[in-house]
Amino acid sequence: MIEYDETDPRALTKREIEDVQRLRLRRMIRRVYERSPFYRRIFRERNLTPEDIKEKEDLRKLPFTTKSHLRENAYPYGGEFLTVEFEELVGWHMTSGTTGVPTVGAYTQRDVELWANLVARSLRTAGVTRKDVVANVYGYGLFTGGMGLHLGAQRIGAKVIPWSTGRTEALARALKDFKATVVTGTPSYELVIAEKVREIGLDPEKDLDLRLAIPGAESMTPEMLQRIERELALTSRGGGAREIYGLTEAIGPGVAQECPHDQHQFMHIWSDHFLVEIVDPDTGEPVGEGDEGELVFTHLTREGMPLIRYRTRDITRLLESDDDIPFPKVAMMKGRTDDVIFYKGVKLYPTAVNEILMKYQEVVEYQIVITREPQKFLLLIEARNPSEELRRKIVSEVKNVTFLTPEVNFVELGTLPRFEGKAKRVVLK
Repeated sequence: MIEYDETDPRALTKREIEDVQRLRLRRMIRRVYERSPFYRRIFRERNLTPEDIKEKEDLRKLPFTTKSHLRENAYPYGGEFLTVEFEELVGWHMTSGTTGVPTVGAYTQRDVELWANLVARSLRTAGVTRKDVVANVYGYGLFTGGMGLHLGAQRIGAKVIPWSTGRTEALARALKDFKATVVTGTPSYELVIAEKVREIGLDPEKDLDLRLAIPGAESMTPEMLQRIERELALTSRGGGAREIYGLTEAIGPGVAQECPHDQHQFMHIWSDHFLVEIVDPDTGEPVGEGDEGELVFTHLTREGMPLIRYRTRDITRLLESDDDIPFPKVAMMKGRTDDVIFYKGVKLYPTAVNEILMKYQEVVEYQIVITREPQKFLLLIEARNPSEELRRKIVSEVKNVTFLTPEVNFVELGTLPRFEGKAKRVVLK
């Protein structure tokens, strides 16, 4: 087995990544067959043994794992997905459970070490160093963001301010006083922070030292990332906003990371730890190289609760790397299959609306409202200097992209919700 620095995104060649992936896949298949009651049952139902799954293509012999499988078979401790004894676990993270039973992720100590290394690799890819002061404003607790970024930043020797969410005015002052150079958090909350910085009379360019933002945990667009860069004056210090991607079912943040070369279009995905497939979300069949589909991953190294062919519901594309980091890339997530709104027979992705509205500097915040009786597609928009011309442009662009005509209503500044965690800008009535 190749020994290498797990925190270094350039430690392996493309060929070495493929060799590591192949070896780890075979080990993982053997592990889940022998230790996971859930997967052992799947193998037996299909008359398969580990010898039948040796290459990535062989995985198609196995069915997908879905969120419903986890809800039915993993809550509360990991259940039938565990491949270790209960005594070997050191804890859990889980989703909020707002749409049903929470999805649980169980961790051993080795899983925690792995997680820290992958987040450290992601942060190094983004440009974070041991000289940085990181204001970590992801929520701490059952949500993976706070703990994951904390562990990874400390692994590379950066200095962490474990702020979590809330107390935004005090946070804005702390950014100045501690000379923070990196801020994490959801993109929505990073924009709220930028708004608060100006509200208390600070100039982001003159009074702050921020050079990097590491947004994640919600769908975002290039325009939103550019707005974060502009509002926090990141590019004036040679930095930028660079997305980190992850999900509770994978291990948390640290699955993929945007590098400076990617220009808000792609993220390197750590394929030495996650074997990736892209499938048609309707048929489950693999799509062509570079084509859009649903991201499916198989754990290659997770110890406590590995998953095989897990459907993330995130829509993206997979491409080869075109820079000095050899890991393949996924396109920025277009959205989630369960986020799609079906309106008058048309699929509406909220990210498509976000992409349009974030281009307009006049737009401060927005909300999408879909009503069924009567059917209406309404955009509530906070805007500086709203005008009929701005309304006309927004209606025209949204119609051209989504094939739907919205009703645009301007509302007073400060009246729409602000979000410290994941944004909820879609209201269905």
